[in-house]
Amino acid sequence: MRRFSWIVCVLLLGALVSGCSNAKLIDQKDAQIAEMQNQIAALEGEVQEERERSAALNADLEAALNDLRDKEQLWIEEREGLTHITLDGEVTFASGSSRLTSSGKEILDKIWEVLANYPEKAILIEGHTDNVPIAPQFQHIFRSNWELSSARAHRVLHYVRDKFGIDPHRIGAVGYGEYRPITDNATPDGRALNRRVVITVGGKLKQTQMVP
Repeated sequence: MRRFSWIVCVLLLGALVSGCSNAKLIDQKDAQIAEMQNQIAALEGEVQEERERSAALNADLEAALNDLRDKEQLWIEEREGLTHITLDGEVTFASGSSRLTSSGKEILDKIWEVLANYPEKAILIEGHTDNVPIAPQFQHIFRSNWELSSARAHRVLHYVRDKFGIDPHRIGAVGYGEYRPITDNATPDGRALNRRVVITVGGKLKQTQMVP
């Protein structure tokens, strides 16, 4: 009988301990779920804020650049949360050159007067050309359309960096040469459209650290 009583006590104690452990585990899970819900709510708030800022940016660009759009000197398009500002290559640069025209500088000034109000936005400047090869007499300057498109993109970068003091962490430049056309290069009009600079704006600036 004593042995039976001892066994019952052990079982009851085990059940009690098990119940306490389960209750503690449930409390931990509840706390984890609550934390995840808070994180989700915070992320949803950030996404909504980003949408509102993007909408405000696009509205400001439309207002500031409307006259240039009417003259077909640039185009503004929003895709997948990113704003793409396409500059007419012939207006922005001298033919076969990476030298900015006075009109190109005026256009960039107007664009950056708006972008200066959105310092959290990351910016990528893309250079594009048609498929006409660089003339042999100029290949000592630009070996190919890659070099020409890259030089144009970086000329824009340095112009706005020097004039507006853009944070170098938020801006980059790349040249795609002739390999991302938006239309057929078979006609002069098509080639003119493919010669362009695209300024892509969007997303929040993310600071990164290099880990050794």
